[in-house]
Amino acid sequence: MVLLVDCCVKGENSSTLKFCNAFISKQEYKDDVVRLNLESLSLKPFDSDTLNKRNCLLEKGDFSDIMFDLAKQFISADKIIIAAPFWDLSFPSLLKVYFEHISVTGLTFGYTESGVKGFCKADEMLYFSTCGGFTGGTHLGYEYASSLLKIYGIENSRLYNIEGLDIDPNKREEILNKAIENIR
Repeated sequence: MVLLVDCCVKGENSSTLKFCNAFISKQEYKDDVVRLNLESLSLKPFDSDTLNKRNCLLEKGDFSDIMFDLAKQFISADKIIIAAPFWDLSFPSLLKVYFEHISVTGLTFGYTESGVKGFCKADEMLYFSTCGGFTGGTHLGYEYASSLLKIYGIENSRLYNIEGLDIDPNKREEILNKAIENIR
């Protein structure tokens, strides 16, 4: 199963989602993609009650609660695709909240005497993004996600990024379509 973590809050109007969907449509695994639309989940950051509940369950080694379902889905994926626009120098905060929900000690990662060990079975993460301007060679959203996924055990990652979409609004569609046409 390929897990698409969709953090494109503009929905089908999102340039990032169009870019990502164009890539997926050309892949042999296109029929095995499970789309997880983060906006539809109504995820909330942990508060003290949620954190206390989670910590109590973790102490018991009990992962049966529904709060661990996203982490279970994530660790079972063969490939991770993240679609997230470049917003405010990284990604929409909804993706950070998702990461908070799947970062479960003993499920997505754990600690050993030699350090952190990831438990995810995915072999790679593909990160799709679009930017109105330019990142200056540093895409902090991708860097954050790829660093975190290494902790989960996913060593390989690739960034697919289109920049400059808002510099000249008359060229936006042309830039997007050219990138989509050239994507492998």
